[in-house]
Amino acid sequence: MIDENKIIQRVQSGDVRAFSELVDRHKNMVYSLVLRMVRSEEDAEEVAQDSFVKAYKTIKQFKGKSKFSTWLYRITYFTAINHLRKNKMLVARIDMSSFQANDKTALDNLNSEDQKKYIQKALEYLKPIERTLITLRYLDEFSTQEIEKITGLTKSNIKVSLMRIRKKMFGIINKMLANELGTIIKDY
Repeated sequence: MIDENKIIQRVQSGDVRAFSELVDRHKNMVYSLVLRMVRSEEDAEEVAQDSFVKAYKTIKQFKGKSKFSTWLYRITYFTAINHLRKNKMLVARIDMSSFQANDKTALDNLNSEDQKKYIQKALEYLKPIERTLITLRYLDEFSTQEIEKITGLTKSNIKVSLMRIRKKMFGIINKMLANELGTIIKDY
C-alpha cells in the first residue's frame, strides 16, 4: 500500500487520479459520518460527495499538521452541518430533556446485542451534532484532541457535551425499556 502522504503530495502537485486513491481509502468513513448526521442515504451520498469535492479544491491547504483523516473529517463535519442548516434539520425530533439518567442498571442488565440495539435506537433521538460527537468519540475512537480539530469545539466543551449526551442517552434508553416493560406487563 502506498504511503498516504505521498498520495497527498501527488494530488497537491496536480495529479487528479491520485485523489481517487484518497477517496477509496476514506469513502466509508466519510459516508458513515454523514449518514449518522443527516439520517438519509440519498442526502448522505450527496453530502459525502460535496465533502470530497471541497477536500479536493482545498487540498493544497493541507499542511500535514494533523492526520489527513482528521482534516477530511473536519471538512465532512462542516459540510454536513451546513446541509442540515440549509434544510432546517438541526432540531431534535422530540424533547428528551425531561428524562433522568440516574439509573444505569437497566442497560447494564442487557446482553451486548440488546445493548447495541438500544444504543442505536437512542442515537436516533439525538440532535445531529450530538450523534456526531458520540460517533467520533466512541464508534470511530477519535481522541478529544482530534475531535477538537474536527469540530472546532474546545476540549472542555467536548467533554461536557459528551457527559450530557451520555446522560441523555441513558435517559432515552431507560424510557424505552420502561415503555417496553409496561407493554409486556399490560399484554400479560
